[in-house]
Amino acid sequence: MRLFSYTIVFFLLTVTYASEWANSATLSFANKVGNTNINSFSGNLASSDKGDFKLFGKLLTDSEFSFSANHSQSTQNDTSLLENNSAIILIFDYHANKIFSPFIFTGWEYDSLAGVDSRINLGIGAKYRFNNYVSFSAALLIENQTYTGETAELLNRISLRPKYKRSFANGNDIIWMIFYQPSTLDYDNYLIKSEFSTSFQTSVKWLAFTCTGVYDYNSKPPADVKHADLDLTIGITISF
Repeated sequence: MRLFSYTIVFFLLTVTYASEWANSATLSFANKVGNTNINSFSGNLASSDKGDFKLFGKLLTDSEFSFSANHSQSTQNDTSLLENNSAIILIFDYHANKIFSPFIFTGWEYDSLAGVDSRINLGIGAKYRFNNYVSFSAALLIENQTYTGETAELLNRISLRPKYKRSFANGNDIIWMIFYQPSTLDYDNYLIKSEFSTSFQTSVKWLAFTCTGVYDYNSKPPADVKHADLDLTIGITISF
């Protein structure tokens, strides 16, 4: 946990020397009334900065710092909590636009439906760019996870991630990436996450419609929890 704190400090120091940020917020809301009353909300806040960063007197050229925070919540009859999950991810990518780029990252998440009270990751890896659209990354991470009603568990995982990202001249975007994360001690214990998102730019420069699909699979979930979850979201994205 101390190493996790040191990493957060590193990111904060990096932000201090950052120049211009690109920010976006994505929001969606759904309401069902009648025999029951269900309110669902999800939101995402993302920030990134590209360029040269100065840290402890050293110039880190052509790099990228990115931050993302997600939260989803559903309530029934304004009292019963059906779903409650959040995630925070911080990544520093050195030589982000080169063919080969090393990176470090850290993240935290919880998911009430998946029985995850806390999952903290800290990792280091590298990315290889095949072209302007396709890349592949590999990383080694330390994971501290706590399932509901269980004690904390410390794991080492390998993270493999192919990614397709394309931006079009009309402002539309497509991003698809898949994470495969087996435990280094038990390859039957693995996590899979597939994320697909597309955004459609409107006539308003700072406004877009976003469609997102996230598939999560846990090969060894806690008791009474299913292996897989699929989350589909349609919302609006505001850039600032």
